[in-house]
Amino acid sequence: MELRTLLPIGLLLIFSSPVLDAAVRQDNHENAKSAQSDFYKTDSVQSVHLTISESDRRRMINALPECIYVPAMFRWRNVELEKVAIRFKGNSSTQPNQKHKRSYLVRFDKYEGSQRFLGLRRVSFDNGVQFGSLFSEPIITEILQAEGLKTHRCNYAKVYLNDEFHGVYVNVERIDGTFLETNFRNASGGLWKNDLGGPGGNLAFIGNDPKRYEKAFEAKNKAAENRKVLVDFIRKINQTSDKDFATMLKSTMDVDQLFRVTAIMLLSGAFDQLTGWNPHNFYLFHETERGRWNYLPWDLDVGFSETAFGRLRVLEDWDAAWPVPTGISNPLLDRVISDPKLLNQYRIIALEVLERRFRPEEICNSIDKKYRLIKEHLVDDPFPKQRATVPGDVGYEEIVNSMKLFMEKRFEAAKHQLAQPGPRPVAQSKGRNDGQGVPVELIGKIKQVESNAKEMQLRMRQLQQIMPQVNAHLQKGEFTEADRLLSKALKISGGAGGEANN
Repeated sequence: MELRTLLPIGLLLIFSSPVLDAAVRQDNHENAKSAQSDFYKTDSVQSVHLTISESDRRRMINALPECIYVPAMFRWRNVELEKVAIRFKGNSSTQPNQKHKRSYLVRFDKYEGSQRFLGLRRVSFDNGVQFGSLFSEPIITEILQAEGLKTHRCNYAKVYLNDEFHGVYVNVERIDGTFLETNFRNASGGLWKNDLGGPGGNLAFIGNDPKRYEKAFEAKNKAAENRKVLVDFIRKINQTSDKDFATMLKSTMDVDQLFRVTAIMLLSGAFDQLTGWNPHNFYLFHETERGRWNYLPWDLDVGFSETAFGRLRVLEDWDAAWPVPTGISNPLLDRVISDPKLLNQYRIIALEVLERRFRPEEICNSIDKKYRLIKEHLVDDPFPKQRATVPGDVGYEEIVNSMKLFMEKRFEAAKHQLAQPGPRPVAQSKGRNDGQGVPVELIGKIKQVESNAKEMQLRMRQLQQIMPQVNAHLQKGEFTEADRLLSKALKISGGAGGEANN
């Protein structure tokens, strides 16, 4: 064969080789990672454009409190995706009569399974309406990242809906398959989300039947549908002997990371996490290769308030030396507190984190920096000028000043508590009513009732939408379709909810 024939064949073999294909894939992967870093750059404000038809927008509103997906267009800079799925997300956005901007979840792979945006399957934009999270979540996530902990990324985004400015949002990375692939060597393990709490949601063992944990722990991937490994983990937390508990914990979790996350949640006042009151808003990920469990905080929008909702005394009832709030039972941290060596390890780490990340001047500078970054954009933002956790904070200046005051008080109190731990605080009598609100013993029950009420409201709205459709099909003699809808209604009324709103 002549040389001039061999050369093209050789070049073809080179350019179609597995080595080159792998190099191209690696290059694309690195480009996506670089673009993601730009999208979540902490000192920037992104501009995101969403386009939804008027009819689909009405469908979204009419379906509330259920959050349904509708087709939409998505654009960031010169990247435009013409067919994505979008829905409302979060409790504040599910209320039909809510007057303010609503939060959005954008899913890129719902209609086209392989479609990604910068390698991401989903992005979300949180409104910051309910708890003043425009400042809380970005600051807490930056602290988690600075401590080398695996957490979601976030910054700010100006969101435009159908070319109209819709407000300043927190641009929050989703904890999903893409997040796992980015942060863990093997992403094949189970991922569970505790969204609203429920039986066993605080890692209490309530029996060996995995179905009893379904309400508290939503399966977020295929591996998580089998909850046996989750139940076994919870059983070990609760039933391992005192003598073997520390060994068990160190073999199933990175204790150093667990204690750092626990300290950050406490010091920032993020009270609705696994480590606080009425545990929810977190993920558990099981690394199958290493057999390790990872606690991943989520929805960090309630920090930096001294007394929340007029009843949760975050500063007074959450002693830095005793990481469980006064009067609250926490199966995992109660076991830690009962082990002198583990408790001492936590306190050493908490003091390190306090001194390194929570000095008032540094936190206050961070708050000011965030405020300056978005201040000019907030002028036309429909955000209500108060935060639900502290209704007395009216306007951004008061919110900022209140957060700073909290941090000053928290730092001084925590420094003293960790340097000179006293006896574990004990809840006051159940009849306490000192002007701060209801007794702390009832907080968990109140939150659970609120959670159950929201779920019942969602189911009733779904049934109210389905039954007229059933009647219409019956009148037309379309019995197969009527039967399908009735089966769906029975499933809803029997306790199986729809897709989680968060």
